[in-house]
Amino acid sequence: MSAFELLTEARQSMVFRDQQNGNLVEIQWSDEGVPHIKAKDYKSLGFGYGYAHALDRLCELSGQVIALRGERSKYFGAEQIATIGFLKTSNLNSDLMYRIRMPDNWVQQALDSLDPRSLDYIGGYVAGLNYYAESLDQVQRRELFKQEPMVSFELADVIRSTMRFGVMKELVEIGPALLASTCKQQPIAQNSAHSKPVKVEGGFGSNAWAYGGDVVAGNGGLLVGNPHSAWKRSPHQIRIYMHQYHLTIPGEIDVAGASFLGFPIPMTGYNANVSWTILDAAAVTAFVFQAMDVEINQQAASYVMDGVRKPLERQTVSIEVLEESGVLATRHYDFFKSELGLLYKLPASRARPAGWYAITNAGEANARGLDQFLAAARSSSTREFVRAIEQHRGILSQLLIADRHGDVAYTVAGNVLPISDELMQQYHLGEKSLAFNVLDGSRSEASFRDELQRPLQAPVEFFPKIISRGILHNTNNSYKYTEYGLEQVDYPSVFGQHKRLLQADRKYAAGLSYDPRLIMSARRMKELIKAGNITAESALQVIFDNRNYAAETFLDALLALANEECSAEAKLAFKVLSSWDRRNNADSKGALLFHQFWLRIVALELLSISPCGNPELGSQMRITPESRHQIIDALEAAVMEITTLGFALDVAWGEVLYQTADQQRIAMHGGCYQEGVLNGEMPAPLSQQGFPYILFGSAYIQCVFWRDQQVVPYVLLSHGQRDGIESIGRTKQLKLFSDKQLYHIPYAPAEAPTVADDLPSTIDAGLTD
Repeated sequence: MSAFELLTEARQSMVFRDQQNGNLVEIQWSDEGVPHIKAKDYKSLGFGYGYAHALDRLCELSGQVIALRGERSKYFGAEQIATIGFLKTSNLNSDLMYRIRMPDNWVQQALDSLDPRSLDYIGGYVAGLNYYAESLDQVQRRELFKQEPMVSFELADVIRSTMRFGVMKELVEIGPALLASTCKQQPIAQNSAHSKPVKVEGGFGSNAWAYGGDVVAGNGGLLVGNPHSAWKRSPHQIRIYMHQYHLTIPGEIDVAGASFLGFPIPMTGYNANVSWTILDAAAVTAFVFQAMDVEINQQAASYVMDGVRKPLERQTVSIEVLEESGVLATRHYDFFKSELGLLYKLPASRARPAGWYAITNAGEANARGLDQFLAAARSSSTREFVRAIEQHRGILSQLLIADRHGDVAYTVAGNVLPISDELMQQYHLGEKSLAFNVLDGSRSEASFRDELQRPLQAPVEFFPKIISRGILHNTNNSYKYTEYGLEQVDYPSVFGQHKRLLQADRKYAAGLSYDPRLIMSARRMKELIKAGNITAESALQVIFDNRNYAAETFLDALLALANEECSAEAKLAFKVLSSWDRRNNADSKGALLFHQFWLRIVALELLSISPCGNPELGSQMRITPESRHQIIDALEAAVMEITTLGFALDVAWGEVLYQTADQQRIAMHGGCYQEGVLNGEMPAPLSQQGFPYILFGSAYIQCVFWRDQQVVPYVLLSHGQRDGIESIGRTKQLKLFSDKQLYHIPYAPAEAPTVADDLPSTIDAGLTD
């Protein structure tokens, strides 16, 4: 890797030169702190973004690298709890998981298979990260890395940050069982952090709407992307954050947008012709459990395949651990290995019997997400974008796309196993109560692997795909009801279990058996269509009106219980709720009371929906003589909690949900996923100071449309580029979010100045708090 040299530095711009070929790298920051990187080749472009990314998020990036290398136990000990993405588990579990599921040989193979442009780009990116890190003096390093070490970045770290998206969900299943799966089966204390269930910290709540030319004023497409992420980081919490930037190689690529921490190409973004946004593939099942017939005795360990008993091999995973004595020691963990890979001894669950299992995952060993999004970023239409995704199956996700011609699309990225429902049923263990992807692992025909024992990959035609000129909407749901007003034909259940026989007890969003946000979105789409052609302003209202689905749907029935025998406190609470505007605006009085009340209602499991998941069918609440008393008890408990913490029952929402910048509070808005608030802001538990922080929620908001065939992007990174660090850009973006405004960021002002000149600097939903 050639060295780069800093040539000039001004208040909001820097210029570097690649000493090998003389190419310049220009970085110019907007007032909001967004870097625009311009270079002549991919290596130099990557260097510029690596430098800018490190300037904003070096500590978080370093922490993520340590986690994905499987080295948290080395620096912090084995027992400490870490948050990786949205998953909380012990350092040792995390280390074992990533060492097992992202071994060095897989990382190298993935690196070797990258497109040369991707390889050049990430090579420059790593150089930029290290250049910035090495420019810090000792005082700056000590101030920035008070509790965590700083690493030197490598190409393999970018590969791991891409590969993790294919295996992270496995951690929920196998993380607590890793030590129990070792050949010597390590003794585990009853309250050990290693054996506790992996906690999913909230969940994914992204939204997206793609409006086609048939419904948009002006006939071009309009896309509103609203991926959600964490807002706040503290040491040992490697949550998923977003970062915003603009990349340009004249004549080659010109793309802007945002992506999750450690992935250096926009996952939600736009170019001159196309806009797109990413959603979690929450309904997609990329792996199967294969129950193994294992026999272990003092002489040998074996398994059965096609009626033949075969010996199990052993694979050692070595983890460096900082012991309590302060000594760094290496622990060795031996795991059993069959032709289907490592075996895991899993405890019984509601959906799976106890026993030994292999896992076949179509998403493993895959870093093609780098090729995937780099190719998509250069596309010139919705259809070309979809083809780029189909030709480079990398990060498992859902994508909505819109273009200047008015075409919109839905596609599933990533890989799945090519298993039809008939095959899944043929190889299923047979018990109806078990998860549909729990299969018989003693039959080679059910391995779904090729002759080299690599997981099979489904062909393009296996995947759902929608291309339309109407409305597409998604709240991390499956393809089934993504096209508003239409129900898609059934695809295999790996994309979502929509057949009624598979729906029993299925959880959708935030632990509910239905998704209130999808139902609210369908309600809002019906209202938008009735109002006429859709504009950017009306589309943004869907997020920023902060309407509360649970309140709109159930509050009247709950208020009717005010006539029941209840305490004076409950009657006062009913009065406050009856005056509430049923929104989660900053000035909404009653939103806090309903939030604390509704958390308890959800726990009572009184809510249900038809098992088909059709959002048009709404949802129901079971109010019975028994549940009436439970509901009133829940309200009284909410009142007790709020008043004990020192708040009035009618305190304004923005007085308890806020951010601090320039030593002043900035009132926030938005609400809980479980309440069906599309502008999701999931707060940490209530304290005497209000909600101490926003755990995760609306982070990046992107509203893109076309005027006179020119792209017009309005954007906002609500929590700012640099979490917890005071800056003009962070304060500005927080205040814009508080005011429900997005700001116009010129895409190419030098090329099309008239487009920027006749546009307002900000756009809002026409609403005030």
